[in-house]
Amino acid sequence: MQLIKLQLNQTDELLQLEEDLYWQDKDWNDLWRREAKEKFRSFIEDYLTNFPQGCFGLVDETEQLVGAMFLIKISKSEPIPYLHRVADYLDKTGQIAYASFFVVKRNDQEKEIAQKLYDEAEEIALLKLGCKAVVVVIYSSPLEEEILKRNNYEKLDKQFEWEIYPGKKVPCFLYHYELLMKEKK
Repeated sequence: MQLIKLQLNQTDELLQLEEDLYWQDKDWNDLWRREAKEKFRSFIEDYLTNFPQGCFGLVDETEQLVGAMFLIKISKSEPIPYLHRVADYLDKTGQIAYASFFVVKRNDQEKEIAQKLYDEAEEIALLKLGCKAVVVVIYSSPLEEEILKRNNYEKLDKQFEWEIYPGKKVPCFLYHYELLMKEKK
């Protein structure tokens, strides 16, 4: 797998990964087809246009996109609505890299892809974004939770409320990881 900088022309691939990973239940899939897909298109395009330095992906040996993550710089650990505008939350002096988007291709390598994404996120947060910590919000993602535990992220005791979709809130937890200082490559 190879790390890549995501481009605006990969929006449809990112949307397909999002749909395949999170929107397969009938009710959710109906919402996806009715309106959510276009809201996510705007969200993805906003990130790729206004904070591309926080957006990265992985491609396989055939150069097919198999995973992606977006990070945004913030100053305090709290859940941000899943669908948001970069300008509403970006703090250029913030020291926390917040994982605002995570997708992997469903296949027999999804754990390996997720692990690589989180390993790269820590490097990008520290070396490219200048952050001291990474924060991840989890509602229901056993795959991510497994990786976060393996990478020694601390699960905060407090349960939060997260707007997973406009008008729909769910309970969630924050995972926090303090980055170790490393030499810039």
